[in-house]
This record gives sequence, structure tokens and C-alpha cells, in this order.
Amino acid sequence: MTSDSRQLTAGMTATLSAELAGRVAPDLVAETVRAVLDESRRDAQDRAVESTMLEVRQRLERFIRARKSR
Repeated sequence: MTSDSRQLTAGMTATLSAELAGRVAPDLVAETVRAVLDESRRDAQDRAVESTMLEVRQRLERFIRARKSR
């Protein structure tokens, strides 16, 4: 992982963790960000960061809803 990738991952994780504070474990946010970024790199190198963050947020929101419905 390059320095830029690490910075991007850290920034996205921090932003999403702040937005989802108290609803999702920070480790889950970090893991999901890494997974989505890895997937994104394989699928399309030029994918915009904003769309990746949106995808992570949507996955985490679905996870939260699924946990609440149990």
C-alpha cells in the first residue's frame, strides 16, 4: 500500500467514523473502508473518492439497519 493509499484510507476512516460515532465500531469502519478501496482499485483505478466513500457509507448503513432489525 502506498503512502497516498494509507492517507486516503486513514482520512476516509476518520471521516466515516466521526459520522457514524456510537453506531458502528471504528474497527468495522476501517475494515470496510479497506475492503471497498481494495475492491475499487481492482475494478477501476480512476474511481472517484467521493463515490467510494458513498459506497462505504451505504454498506455500513445497511449493516446498521440489519443489526437493528434482529
